[in-house]
Amino acid sequence: MKLSLKRKNGLPEAAAWLLGLSALALMDPGGEHLFSFCPFSWLWAEGCWGCGLGHAIAYMCRGEWRASWEAHPLALPAVLLLLRRCGQLLICQGSSDKTQAAGHRAQHL
Repeated sequence: MKLSLKRKNGLPEAAAWLLGLSALALMDPGGEHLFSFCPFSWLWAEGCWGCGLGHAIAYMCRGEWRASWEAHPLALPAVLLLLRRCGQLLICQGSSDKTQAAGHRAQHL
């Protein structure tokens, strides 16, 4: 599935991903589990296939690779994909801004 990069403004999405990754990096993965956004974890103790990913990313940001792998083996690919997506959005936004600036300059000439 190819994600669309033709949005007018990708900065909110990039900011949301970067803020989310930063929040996961700052959380204490060994701390008490207070709340989960996953509705499956509310119903079943095992949760879903994505449960544990946040803890795995937090462990990975602390350099605890074994704990990260044990929490969820897809933490590293998930982070790499999200950083790639953010890079695409920011590069696309930068080239869009340059194109718009060139268009405005051409109109004023």
